[in-house]
Amino acid sequence: MTGKETASSRRQPIAIAAIAIGAAAILAVGLATPRSVAAGPEAAPSPQATEYLPSISDLMIATIQPRHERLWRAEQDGNWEFAKYELGNLKGAFNRLGHAHPTQGSISLPDMITSVTEQPFKELSSAIQSKDGAAFTKAYADLTDACNSCHQALNHGVVEIHVPTRTSPSDLGTNGKSRN
Repeated sequence: MTGKETASSRRQPIAIAAIAIGAAAILAVGLATPRSVAAGPEAAPSPQATEYLPSISDLMIATIQPRHERLWRAEQDGNWEFAKYELGNLKGAFNRLGHAHPTQGSISLPDMITSVTEQPFKELSSAIQSKDGAAFTKAYADLTDACNSCHQALNHGVVEIHVPTRTSPSDLGTNGKSRN
């Protein structure tokens, strides 16, 4: 190697180390900077966004009803792991609903939810654990009836949940009334 090549080969590790140190310093500054400052003022949520609370109906339609239906479809497909997963999600969705809306009129929503879902949830969990389709069918029908009893008690009897069928697009019914 010539003197020029030797000096150049010694500088390469130093240059690589300098680049690595510089990158680490930039990363450290980026991590230490508060997110609202780093991202700019648009990172802070608007007051309207922090005040928004979905209605009971919104939460039912967006989180609870689809999970109720997916739970049924999972069992129909013999996908017990997914049924277990969706049962957990359904329980969580009901808990979040009760937390977001602690009362409906003068009724404690978390207490009402627990009183109507506790037994069907236990039965569903047991049926899923044992992969017992007949026990699941009964427990699912009991949960569906419990949901409808809650709707009745809260003067929302027009909202009737059904056990889905393979051909139904949804488990939400029309309470036997014509759609005309």
